Amino acid sequence: MGNAIPSRIHCSILGPLQVRVDGHPTVIGAPKQRLLLAILLCHANAVIPSDQLIDALWGERPPRTARKNLQVYVSGLRKIVGDRLSFEGWGYRLYAGRDELDLLRFVELARSGRGAIRSGDLTVAAELLGEAVRMWQDPPLAEFSHVPLVAREIARSTDLFLSVYEDWVELEIELAHHVEALASLDVIAPRFPARERIAAARMTALYRCGRTSEALSHFENLRRHLAAEMGLDPSPVLRNLYQEILRGGGARRAEMTGAPDPARPQVIQTLANQLPRDIADFVGREAEVRRIMEDSAAVTLITGEPGIGKTALAVHVAHILAPAFPDGALVVALRRQGGAPRATVDLQREILEAVGLNVAGVRGDDVLAAIWRSWLANRKVLLVLDDSPDESSVRTLLPGTTASKVLVTSRSRLSGLESVARVTLGELSDAEGLDFLGRLIGRDRVECDLPAVKAIFERYGLSPLVLRLLGSRLAGLRHVPVGRLAARLVRSENVLDEFAAGETSLRARFEESYNQPSWAYRQAFLALGALHRPPFSHEELVAALDGTTSSPERVIESLLEANILSVPQHAMDDAEVVAHSMCYAMSPLAHRFAGELLGRRRRA
Repeated sequence: MGNAIPSRIHCSILGPLQVRVDGHPTVIGAPKQRLLLAILLCHANAVIPSDQLIDALWGERPPRTARKNLQVYVSGLRKIVGDRLSFEGWGYRLYAGRDELDLLRFVELARSGRGAIRSGDLTVAAELLGEAVRMWQDPPLAEFSHVPLVAREIARSTDLFLSVYEDWVELEIELAHHVEALASLDVIAPRFPARERIAAARMTALYRCGRTSEALSHFENLRRHLAAEMGLDPSPVLRNLYQEILRGGGARRAEMTGAPDPARPQVIQTLANQLPRDIADFVGREAEVRRIMEDSAAVTLITGEPGIGKTALAVHVAHILAPAFPDGALVVALRRQGGAPRATVDLQREILEAVGLNVAGVRGDDVLAAIWRSWLANRKVLLVLDDSPDESSVRTLLPGTTASKVLVTSRSRLSGLESVARVTLGELSDAEGLDFLGRLIGRDRVECDLPAVKAIFERYGLSPLVLRLLGSRLAGLRHVPVGRLAARLVRSENVLDEFAAGETSLRARFEESYNQPSWAYRQAFLALGALHRPPFSHEELVAALDGTTSSPERVIESLLEANILSVPQHAMDDAEVVAHSMCYAMSPLAHRFAGELLGRRRRA
């Protein structure tokens, strides 16, 4: 029986960690329990794998009782937050609404304020953004800044705050609240000397308060700082502002910062629509498409095993969404052909240069990342980040604001990626598989050999790639009945080679995904190849994985994280789930490939 949800709860992480239940402060004294809560709140509404939590709480050498201790800490937190804290089979999720966590309220105010800017209601925009700015208590979660899992979120939240602060302070100046804006800028500008929008706002506020010499002096200080720390000159926008102040001309907001001026149209460089063609025979996924379309999240993560249709779904949805993003739509491949990850700085540089920005002389990944976020800040761009190798590659490319939309595909669940909507793809249903195959080879042909078709589904699964390869072969062999091909597949000693059409091969996809010598899951994957056909019981897996890189339970969790295994029967929503009630599924053909790899190793 779960813990009842408290009637009211409010958590703060935009400063010291604070929790209030029913209006009363709650003391969480145990340091590790406080850290656990901070991590879960930083990643509110996302699943954090148990392994990551254990690493964050105990470092590289956790005690033998770490997993049990984690459950004890979770149990203690549930007495405070109730059923908002749940176990998801491989990790924990803390649900929170925008009125229950200050960070979510901050994001909502920022979104509403920027919407008011776009509609031209600057007074309302300034009020909303000002309320968001006043929520910030720097530094957030300072007591946990030494923990990498928290430090990354502190950095991301700080970037978000600064972009909101810049919007707000520019509006205050636009509305002639120069003195009020300057009082805040005098505090913020020295702490973030490289933020050029803040520097421009302070120069303008000083000038409009009659303090011209101080405005010019601020520019000189910034110029020296950029040259010494980054080897850069101030941007053309700042240099133009400096010249305007020298000439005594009151620079307007749009001229000094490059931010949009509602009173006149703005010329911006766009990516245009660069999406690849949509798949004409796209079948199924109605629930997933509807969820992505209706979810207000700025980032949607689509995950699943190789060949399950992640990219096809992302591109299909992107074509539907593209008209709402006038500044362009683009698919960015995060891996090279063959599977090697691409450096995100190269991708940023490539896209920025494509829109006409000269970044050839920019030194330092952080500087380039700042330029990337600045370029995206006031634009509505739709990005598809395809085949992400890890969480850091996604974080580096995400916009700092919510005007743009990002669809991410990955073979891994990327469970540590925060504040994203998650869509996990499974196989197609029988009905969808019949529809898909019918479009490829003809419905009459499918119906004539329906038992053979269903036998293929049962034996080899219903992943879109498997069905497309099978259908493409059958389409070119119109004289061959489906039943005859099904019998041939059963007799084949190298059945993976049968799933190939043109230049596309299932074996090649598996080689790319599962046969990298440095692949972290290789030893466990080979152990799965020794087992009988999936699904596997929990006991089978524990026995097979005993003696691999870690404890069997942790290896199972890592295989779930990598989408090599899945859970066909959802476990109870509780950490104390009974182990023998669980079983695990795996792609039949991926299992066959694991068996082949194991056989090669034994023969070597």
